[in-house]
Amino acid sequence: MASRTLVKNYLAQWMQMGKSISLSNHGEEVYIDKILQGEKYSDRFNQLWDEISTTKAEQAYLSGTDQSISDLLSSSWDIIGCARCNLLTPSLDLGARVPVCCPCDDLPNHPNLDLVAPHLPTTLVDHLDQLCDRLAQKNDDHSLDPQDIDNDDLTYSSNEENHQAISHLRNSMLKLVRSHHSPKTS
Repeated sequence: MASRTLVKNYLAQWMQMGKSISLSNHGEEVYIDKILQGEKYSDRFNQLWDEISTTKAEQAYLSGTDQSISDLLSSSWDIIGCARCNLLTPSLDLGARVPVCCPCDDLPNHPNLDLVAPHLPTTLVDHLDQLCDRLAQKNDDHSLDPQDIDNDDLTYSSNEENHQAISHLRNSMLKLVRSHHSPKTS
């Protein structure tokens, strides 16, 4: 069973790709240009989500799909990553997880790796922390054996120096972000 948050994230990703939400049998289509607003979903998207996840779940569909929001919120469905485009897609929660139909099926030239992929809201602190974790992991993956270092080349630093540099970088970035996000007092 897909959680409400997962279904909301699914809709947000596809609306970032230009998909619309059908709200009735009369073909009423809702497009929202701005899904993300800073570190959260936009007020307009949240209002749409509140409307379709409560009062209009039976009649709300993502364009290009056959499942209503009510269907996706039931125990029969799950939301998984598409094998082709890696975005969220509905899947029957029975046996092997095979997407019924990915919303990317009707998008020409998709996936386009030259464009920024749709994403979830993220805080700057979390993003910078993940970046530092990836740098530390890369440093660990490429650690050198002391026997591999040419004695004439003193440009290599030790793993301990690299860890310290990454730690100082992380602390400096977090202090900077927190100082810009803290309320100003006069």
